Amino acid sequence: MWHSLKRRVRGRQAQARQLERSYRAVFLCPDGETVLADLAADCGMYQAPPGDVTPEQRAYMDGRKALFARILACIRLPSEEHAALQEAARLETLPLNEDD
Repeated sequence: MWHSLKRRVRGRQAQARQLERSYRAVFLCPDGETVLADLAADCGMYQAPPGDVTPEQRAYMDGRKALFARILACIRLPSEEHAALQEAARLETLPLNEDD
């Protein structure tokens, strides 16, 4: 059975604390940090959208960024860790070299 926050914890404040703990447990470990950097790069979180996009494409891109922003809000990264995440996401967007 899937675990539901409302089944596991009673009360809004307790649920908010548990949700933050759960997000942090998932994303703030070596594998989670790799996934987070990949998601940031894939959704273009730290990149400006191209100038020639349709309103529908822009809305889609904005939705992807909004979901990623929710993850960031839940894990509450300190500014130095957020900067490190931005750098990792930037590296994910670089083309592969023959040595990679």
